[in-house]
Amino acid sequence: MMMSAEFILSFEDNNWYTTHLGEITQHITRLETFSEFVEDREFRLAGIEPRSPSDWSYDVRLFLEQERIFLEISAHPKSIEHDLSVLFEWIRSCTRISINDEDGEPSNW
Repeated sequence: MMMSAEFILSFEDNNWYTTHLGEITQHITRLETFSEFVEDREFRLAGIEPRSPSDWSYDVRLFLEQERIFLEISAHPKSIEHDLSVLFEWIRSCTRISINDEDGEPSNW
């Protein structure tokens, strides 16, 4: 059974997040690993590396919640690590964020 890690990307300035939701969405959908948009602000990423037929169809799910982004990472091949780093770097270039694990501990992202 596959397990996933959960992270919460929080914005120091929630106004920035709500005003730039469209830009965030565009950045996510432009990632090389972007695979699909599921209704209700759920985005899925899938690594470009070869997959096993038993693997899930995605490696990451991002949920654009009202005041934060919730991430569920089930696998992190190099292409996923790269794209998430690019996304987080872009957001950090615009505003202050923190990325914590499900226990509230700061992550290495």
